[in-house]
Amino acid sequence: MTVTTSTHLPPTLLNSCAWAATAREAAYRIDKPPAYVRTSRVFALDPGAAGVVRDVAALPWHDTRFITSFDAGTLDDELRDADFAMMIATADDGAAAAYSIGHACWERGITTAGIVLDLGGLGPRQGATEAVNALRPHARVLLVTRDRQDIVEILGEVGA
Repeated sequence: MTVTTSTHLPPTLLNSCAWAATAREAAYRIDKPPAYVRTSRVFALDPGAAGVVRDVAALPWHDTRFITSFDAGTLDDELRDADFAMMIATADDGAAAAYSIGHACWERGITTAGIVLDLGGLGPRQGATEAVNALRPHARVLLVTRDRQDIVEILGEVGA
């Protein structure tokens, strides 16, 4: 048996991600809304995130429930019929809640996203390190950002 491999592989360049923003790559993007509406849950993991979640909840959504205070006793009810869950943190206060929600979603096969919103410009090392660590094993997508609009964009893209 002979195995052949290509000896010419283009290098992975530091600017490779920048290529995704070019007009050439834009031709491959899907420019239509999701095919179906997801039954989504958005959890605020700490008081700072609760304010952000209330602001986002004021926008028009489909079948999305926004939870600003976590209660482990009602988690089963909150996740019933959900197929997408987003957890939002601004501090380490909600690390235990992130673990509980993430693990419950994993057990139920619910797709998850974790957003750590850096409101103070401190970055994950100074701000919400424990929240990042708690979200990491349970969030299919984990984003540390300073832009609240990222939350709206992700929810829109998943059909929330």
